[in-house]
Amino acid sequence: VCQSICRIDMFHHLFGNNKMKTAQRILITALDIFNQQGENNVSSVEIAMELDISPGNLYYHFKGKEVIVSELFELYQKQLLAILDAPNNLDDASLSIEDFFYYLYLIIDKNHLFRFLYRNPTDLTDKYPRVAKGFVKLMAAQERCVTELLAHFVTQNSMTASARQCHQMVEIIGLVFSQAANYYALKGYDINDDEYLYKSLSAILFALLPHINIDLDELHRLQEAIVNREFSNEEQ
Repeated sequence: VCQSICRIDMFHHLFGNNKMKTAQRILITALDIFNQQGENNVSSVEIAMELDISPGNLYYHFKGKEVIVSELFELYQKQLLAILDAPNNLDDASLSIEDFFYYLYLIIDKNHLFRFLYRNPTDLTDKYPRVAKGFVKLMAAQERCVTELLAHFVTQNSMTASARQCHQMVEIIGLVFSQAANYYALKGYDINDDEYLYKSLSAILFALLPHINIDLDELHRLQEAIVNREFSNEEQ
């Protein structure tokens, strides 16, 4: 029952409140199993068995596991790019450091939803060249968007940093985003839980803190939001 509820919740995150179709059920189930076991350890037949459908029925919708992985990556890419582009639709003057960390949370939370992509990325990109090319574009887009936001905060005097320091912060954020799940998995954490997302945000805050110029009340609110895992509630 718990697994079914989790998959329904996953469906709403990915497809909204539309009625679930067979192709979407396949994608949701594959995503869930890939996240739990790793893409390399799951076959198309196992996905079909989990859904209680025939392999032929699955093949009718997706001509093999490679197509399923590509479809899931396309879905991830589309949703992540929407998050990355979100600040472009806002009034720059209204963006605060706390907003920035919520923005970072949304990015790493989306990575968490598709965490199988980061489980063993070298093997994954070797097997799926299309995914490899997509990752290069995504990383570039992420770095560009974060760079622009840091530059905005420097201009607004919310941060004090040179262009070189901003570049280093962007790389630190990128490293945390791409490696956090594996790091905490090696430490024995359950990466199906979102605790490591907040540990990651805390590490980013620690790295950026010497450059941040905000009053103590705002800083304390941000630290409490991370400690109390409040961003998850704001997302609802």
